[in-house]
This record gives sequence, structure tokens and C-alpha cells, in this order.
Amino acid sequence: MTKRSTITVEQARAIDADAALRLGMPTMLLMENAARAVADAAQAMGDRFLVLCGPGNNGGDGLAAARHLGRERCLVHLLREPDAVRAPDAALQLRILRNAGYPVVIGALPDPLAVGSAVVIDALYGTGLSRPLDEVAMQWIAFANGQRGKKLAVDIPSGLHGDTGEILGAAFLADVTVTFEAEKVGMTLREGPRVCGRVEVCSLGLP
Repeated sequence: MTKRSTITVEQARAIDADAALRLGMPTMLLMENAARAVADAAQAMGDRFLVLCGPGNNGGDGLAAARHLGRERCLVHLLREPDAVRAPDAALQLRILRNAGYPVVIGALPDPLAVGSAVVIDALYGTGLSRPLDEVAMQWIAFANGQRGKKLAVDIPSGLHGDTGEILGAAFLADVTVTFEAEKVGMTLREGPRVCGRVEVCSLGLP
């Protein structure tokens, strides 16, 4: 598919679907390519990392990025465990980390003293978010924003509407946003530029 300077959430979904259905690229391969781009960007920002993951594919990108970054350098905290039916790739990424002995914490935030100046990686919610965040999710975003380390968002800052640029209750305040194939329209509108920081557009390896 032709790359655009900006794309809607629906167009982003269509790109993923085209890669999987027409090109035959496994969705796990797309997730691995996204995770490698996130890990590369994160390592340019620091050498210790707090990875905050949601239960969907955005969280799966974060879990895979944590594997690339290395167990000794990452704290990995998961808002909720992925549903193996609704988000099988994310569930598999979690299983891989557990099999490798990563201490993934479910449903609880870390002690800020343990975080220190680590780079905070936001993989809580991606472009599919269209409803206001619940109270727990907003607490996690507030915690992330309160840390003193640099901040990186995966695909789009959590809480930012991918089409309108509206903040859905709260939003992660990124220094850098790593997005894939093209900027999402909402990243350029309303609150988008303020919360996205510097945007790095990375390839998913599509031919």
C-alpha cells in the first residue's frame, strides 16, 4: 500500500490487514519489527527502562521491546494480562518473557525509587483507543508522567485519540513517539503535537 504523510486509524488498520492477508506477513513479525524500532529508539535515550504495557497489541509491542532491551535493564509492569483470544500475539509475548525469567508485574506500579531516572516506555494503549480511560489507566499515566526519566510512547501516546487529537481523560506526555509507517492524523491535531514530542516514523518492514 502507498505510504501517506498522515493516516487515519482505519487506514493504519488496513495497512496491517493488507500486510497479513495479501502479503502473508505474520502479525507476530510486524510486532517484532515494531518492537525492534522501539528498542533502538529507547537505547538512544538511556540505559535503564520502565516498560508500562496494556493488555492489547500495543502492550505486546512493549513486551517484545523489553525482551530486546534485556532483562537486567528493564522493569516490566502490565496493567492487565492479555486475553489470549482477543490479543494472542501480546499473550505470546508475555509467555516468552515469563519462560525467559523476566519478572513481569501484573496490575501494580513500581516504587518510584526503583524507577529512578529510567526511560519510561508507554505501551499501554495504541491507536485503537476511542473511549475515555478508566480511573486505573489514568493513575498509571499520571505515575508515568511524574517520573523524572525521559519518556517514549509506542505508536501514539496513551490517551490521545488517533484521529481527532483529543485527550481521552489523560495522556502520556512523550519526549519521543515512535510510530509506524506514517504519523496518525490525531498526532498532528489539537493536543497531538504537545503530547507526542518528537515523532520518529519507523518501518514495519513492509515491501
